[in-house]
Amino acid sequence: MNVGLRPLRMFLAVAKHGSFSRAAEEIGSSQSAVSLAVRHVEAELGLKLLDRTTRQVRLTTAGQALAATASRLIGELDAALRELHDIGVQRRGKVMMACVPSVARSLMPICIAHCSRRWPEVSFAIDDVPAETVLEKILRGDVEFGLSSGEVGGPDLHVESLMNDRFLLVCRRENIFSRRGSVAWTDLAGQRLIMLNNTSGSRRQIVDAFSNIGIRPEIFLELAQPSSVLAMVEAGLGMAVLPNLVAPAEHHPSLSALPLVAPSLSRTILLLKRRDRSLSPAAEAVWSVLKELFGREADR
Repeated sequence: MNVGLRPLRMFLAVAKHGSFSRAAEEIGSSQSAVSLAVRHVEAELGLKLLDRTTRQVRLTTAGQALAATASRLIGELDAALRELHDIGVQRRGKVMMACVPSVARSLMPICIAHCSRRWPEVSFAIDDVPAETVLEKILRGDVEFGLSSGEVGGPDLHVESLMNDRFLLVCRRENIFSRRGSVAWTDLAGQRLIMLNNTSGSRRQIVDAFSNIGIRPEIFLELAQPSSVLAMVEAGLGMAVLPNLVAPAEHHPSLSALPLVAPSLSRTILLLKRRDRSLSPAAEAVWSVLKELFGREADR
């Protein structure tokens, strides 16, 4: 049995209007083509679907049954195709992604606001997790893509550099360092520091910077979240080396953030996805928006 969609649509148009001419007008076809299509459906089914007279067209009992069933099925098919089309043009869908907390706090609000204006039916599920967990979630397929920093790579990952994020010294405003325009890494020798722990993608880069300069900082306290590090600095428990994306605002009432120099170092924010999996249209759009908004920025 071979009954195509177009002949069925033509039959439904005749059933709707009770007229071959009006059905042909609605579909944009000739009356003879509509009549031929209906006869084809009848021949394939071995049933008479319409009683035709010179004045009217009426559905037979079999025609009524087919019209009800076909109308429902084609309506469901059309709805499914419209939904897939909307996904294809990035108008709807959920984007599953993971990123380190510093990116979730600083970049993603700007990105999501931008995407929501362009594609209001795109929603997001964002796991703000440590750098190692971002990689795990991408490789397991829990998320479509992620943003992280630190040393990543491997044959299963596609990696693109998004932007550089400079390291700063954060201290209380009454600290002597806050009066300077910048602070050298060597100035931190013997200073009590509050550090991000090993779950942070930038921890290794900070430790290596101290090692390359030949100084050993006094690490007093280690925490996982940048917001917790800032709270400890604000409490007067020490100073911290943090990326600019999580540093306090310029007019923070009690904290100052100063560039670290000699050398000036930055971490690289990376876009990551599995090499063997294509992004959904909605995720591809968000990936492109991230590059559009932040890819031209060397430092923030």
